[in-house]
Amino acid sequence: MYQVLKDFAGPVATVIAALSALSVTAYFAWHQKTIAEQKLRFDLFGRRLAIFDSIFDYWDAMVSWKGTPEQEAAKRRFFHAYQESKFLFSNKSEIESLLKGLNEKGGRVIYFKENPELYVADPAFYHKKFEEIQDIQLNDFENGLLRLKEAIAPYLNFHDV
Repeated sequence: MYQVLKDFAGPVATVIAALSALSVTAYFAWHQKTIAEQKLRFDLFGRRLAIFDSIFDYWDAMVSWKGTPEQEAAKRRFFHAYQESKFLFSNKSEIESLLKGLNEKGGRVIYFKENPELYVADPAFYHKKFEEIQDIQLNDFENGLLRLKEAIAPYLNFHDV
């Protein structure tokens, strides 16, 4: 009996060592997977928050538009945020279409402010365009922001973490 145990002790020890190594490797692999998932989630949160944040810089630039480098940068950031939103949010969230609409309306405001000479020849037309621009700045962007907050909330909600 002793000889049988002695003969199998080496292989049994090898199997136990291999299983131990496998268990440790599996634990670390699971831990690494968990860390990678959390990092991805955090990275997505950061990119999505940057998209939401870009609307404020764009609005500030649009309202006081003079075409400064900072305003141009804010306009570009918002346009990139709008383009990137397609890949960071589901289609049913309608975030991309909200951002698209705000980008187009902001563009109309900027065009009006950059080209006043196109409107001054006809005061009635200028007044009509001015009222449209005011409505975009005061109402459309406010309503768009409210809709965006509602649509983006599930993607930025960390209350349940």
